[in-house]
Amino acid sequence: MTDPDVQFPDTYVSGVPVWAKRRKRSAVHPLLRATIVLLALFGAVVIGVSLRLGSVEKGGAVIDHWLAVGAVHLEAAIKKF
Repeated sequence: MTDPDVQFPDTYVSGVPVWAKRRKRSAVHPLLRATIVLLALFGAVVIGVSLRLGSVEKGGAVIDHWLAVGAVHLEAAIKKF
């Protein structure tokens, strides 16, 4: 026999606790997420190289050299294809 004055607490909805329900996650497009991760990684590399060499100018020059070498290798690979 139940007492009619007894009520469920506000944390229950339809007899299920609120914390037991699945929450929806914000839907971020995977391409946007990958772009953000790549930009953060690039920023970390720039900061790391700049700290290692002592200045942003020297770090930028090293990264520019890496990009130039990569572009040469990419052009050579495209010509072979």
